Amino acid sequence: MNQCLFSVVIPLYNKASHIADTIQSVLAQDEQDFEIIVVDDGSKDNGPKVVEHLQQQASQIRLVTQANGGVSKARNTGIREAKGHYLCFLDGDDLWHPAFLSEIHQLIKRFPEAGAYSCGYAHQFANGEKRPVKPRFNRKQRKERHCLYDFFAVASRGELPIMPSSCCIPRKILEQCGGFPEGEPIGEDQDLWIRIAYYHPMAYSHEMYCYYLQDAENRACVANIPSVECPFSQRLYQHSERSDDPRRRDMLRLTANHLLHLSQLNILAGNRDAARALLADTRCRLLPKRFIKWRLKLFIS
Repeated sequence: MNQCLFSVVIPLYNKASHIADTIQSVLAQDEQDFEIIVVDDGSKDNGPKVVEHLQQQASQIRLVTQANGGVSKARNTGIREAKGHYLCFLDGDDLWHPAFLSEIHQLIKRFPEAGAYSCGYAHQFANGEKRPVKPRFNRKQRKERHCLYDFFAVASRGELPIMPSSCCIPRKILEQCGGFPEGEPIGEDQDLWIRIAYYHPMAYSHEMYCYYLQDAENRACVANIPSVECPFSQRLYQHSERSDDPRRRDMLRLTANHLLHLSQLNILAGNRDAARALLADTRCRLLPKRFIKWRLKLFIS
């Protein structure tokens, strides 16, 4: 395939029951200048067979196979295979609205200086219910359909404004900042957002055009709850400690946000000792309302 505008990289591991819907949501895009690269990461089900069947109907689809190495390795394989100017990453059990790529294209044209582009996303449940994720932008940014923002400022306040299935990254930015770190349990996507945000602003559309399925198999954030701070947050903390970046406090607050999120997950999973150790980190006090909430939850659980 010749060079195209968008390369859509889809990591696949045991998602046979979802992958057809995921690919069809890409094929249904209003913007049709794209290729689809499905990277099978050693699936043990018939997901690759489903993709092969769809290949017979759509020439944009390529299937790449590799031994199981994790989602980051699959995404990095897709990056190496990609021919597009801009790379999108769609998990094998998530969905796009038909206007997703055209909305991203508008963002690119309006904010060519951005290091990453994303749109609004929602958690979608088995009953069809959609719960929008609401990052805490400032007042001016909330009023605009499209906005340019600093990742550390927004992400340190609450929900992340970007996730793998809602994002698009220029090829030149990936060449500058590198891909996804391999061999880490969760948070590998946040590591990439952080490395991009050191040098570039990001662009966001408030249109909710991405759906993050909550009933899907193999959700790493549910299956493997870390009991200690993840590597991406440790690296950000170390960077902020030696940095004179004026955003240093936001960086520290982002690590606190991560620690409190892990505390929440461990409390809900009944891992009280792990939650107690996480909450003992003094950074958690940078977000006092959430810190008090989960200290109380731990006390009464």
